[in-house]
Amino acid sequence: MTMTSPQQTMTDAARRSQEAFTRAVRIWVDSLDKFTPTSHVRWHSAAEVVDAMFDFADHMLASQREFTKVLVAATTSVATKAASATQHVAKDMQDVAKEAAPTRDGATASSPNNSE
Repeated sequence: MTMTSPQQTMTDAARRSQEAFTRAVRIWVDSLDKFTPTSHVRWHSAAEVVDAMFDFADHMLASQREFTKVLVAATTSVATKAASATQHVAKDMQDVAKEAAPTRDGATASSPNNSE
């Protein structure tokens, strides 16, 4: 018994659903065709319409992919610079906090010992 991946299972389920839907539409179209008059108007075939719509979707998806790549590249550069600046500020703040922290005798690390 071979194990199928979740993607394979979903792909198979989608294919079976599409086949069932296609059969139902064909039955409906065949029934409807009996009651519609013939026409001499040249309509685009269903295959031409499907191809045109998927070509359009393909073009839009490619455009969105390029836009997303540019957006990610731009924001990654800014985010990297911001993260670096934040790390430097945090380091500086730690240094300041260490210098300002009181020692056991009450003096700060940056001030001279006031014991006379």
